[in-house]
Amino acid sequence: MRLTRSELLFIALGAMLGAAVAWAAKSGLVARDGAFPPFVIVLLGLGLAELAAGYAAGRAPGTLVGMPGRFLAFVIGVCVFLLGERYL
Repeated sequence: MRLTRSELLFIALGAMLGAAVAWAAKSGLVARDGAFPPFVIVLLGLGLAELAAGYAAGRAPGTLVGMPGRFLAFVIGVCVFLLGERYL
């Protein structure tokens, strides 16, 4: 299976969101073991970004990125968060 350009951009966005949340957790803006875990912030950020991109493109939400692209973006975002929190 080949990923489309929009899916690759979505995966890159997932990595950037993971890095941003790792920076926020490292600086104390996000509690690591609070009531709202950091991986949920990555998940909500990806969802909101997909809604905004679908609205801007004039397409229905969920049609720009396939499920494998969504899953890969979330996994990469969480992995970047875990590595970034340790090494930042």
